[in-house]
Amino acid sequence: MWSVVVCDGDETEREQLLEYIRRFGGEKKREVTMTGCTDWPELYERLKQAEPDVIIIAQDGVEGLNTLTNIHLPPRKFIWFSDLDFSLQAYRLCVPWFGSKPVTYQKMTQALTRCIELGAGTGGA
Repeated sequence: MWSVVVCDGDETEREQLLEYIRRFGGEKKREVTMTGCTDWPELYERLKQAEPDVIIIAQDGVEGLNTLTNIHLPPRKFIWFSDLDFSLQAYRLCVPWFGSKPVTYQKMTQALTRCIELGAGTGGA
């Protein structure tokens, strides 16, 4: 089972990302538990409950960068989408996937596949 948290302040966008994850899980024939949150404080509360396999940060501007730098988990767990080009910062933070918004199903599939290849998102399997 995969466990995924999506952090995105835009509710419509967050719901779309969760739908992409559901679809991906269905195609891979894997059960996925998902939850969404709006910002760093809410994400922090979720992380205190349980550590997910993958954390998707899809916040605009520097908010995504601030969220990533406040989380003290292995970088292989992160997928980062932003409306600004933070590819250099993502590289420096060892984030396995950085993509620009808008997020498409193809981008989400590539990002999740990359995390799985690196050992995140396998649900312990």
